[in-house]
Amino acid sequence: MTNPDAKRVIRLQVRLTLLAVVISMLVAGATINVPVSALIGGLCAILPALAYVHIAGSMQRVSPAELMRAHYKAEAVKFVLTLLLFGGALAFFKDLSVAGLFGGYIAATSAYWFGLLFKNLD
Repeated sequence: MTNPDAKRVIRLQVRLTLLAVVISMLVAGATINVPVSALIGGLCAILPALAYVHIAGSMQRVSPAELMRAHYKAEAVKFVLTLLLFGGALAFFKDLSVAGLFGGYIAATSAYWFGLLFKNLD
């Protein structure tokens, strides 16, 4: 991953996921399934984003049409991987907190918006 903007967004996704885990620990108290659910939800956003960066970022000095195809392919892989991760989480983790899962996912995906905001503040 050589793109500094992509690195910044991925790091921000990790930080926001960890923040969601800490907040869910404070809110949920002694139950462990809510923070674990928030972590899994964050991973459902971070792993597809890493796949996107790997696929789209691998293109160097190509025509605009090839670059666009790479981004379309990366977005399709990201979408399918997100669905598979959510499906796997919901199928294999029986004590999963749906609120924690989606809370972690929303926290991680908000990194795209915060990344734009922080970039424009520079």
